[in-house]
Amino acid sequence: MDPKENNIQKLWNDSPALVKLAVYGAGAFLLYRVGKKAYDQYQLKQRLKQYQQNQIQYQVNTGGGAGVTQTINLASVAGEVYDSFYNNDPFGWTEDETRAVNAVKTVPKAFIPQLEQTYLQLYGKDLRADLLGFLDSDEWNVISSLFN
Repeated sequence: MDPKENNIQKLWNDSPALVKLAVYGAGAFLLYRVGKKAYDQYQLKQRLKQYQQNQIQYQVNTGGGAGVTQTINLASVAGEVYDSFYNNDPFGWTEDETRAVNAVKTVPKAFIPQLEQTYLQLYGKDLRADLLGFLDSDEWNVISSLFN
């Protein structure tokens, strides 16, 4: 056995338990930080991929035969609706129905089925059921034509 290695082993064996605990704690913390950073990077890549998949473009007629291309992200709209119902306040006691209605109104009728699918994929919930459950009849009437 190398004498240097023996000295390190002796030093470790003679160290108080608190020092050993601090060394183990520091090592665990470093592993946690490295793992968290890698996981955060993975989540960011997944969100970017999801964002790109849910980006749609459509033409809006501005009159006189001219059209403007609009871009909307269905994942962002789905997130806006979900947050307005479930993450509106720290305690989850209130909903922001107006915010949800305004978010849904930004999506053209032709893309509502895709929005429903995106909402289901991201949150495991039925968009129409959530809207019907949280909105009163006047609020639902504002956007119900999009779902027919």
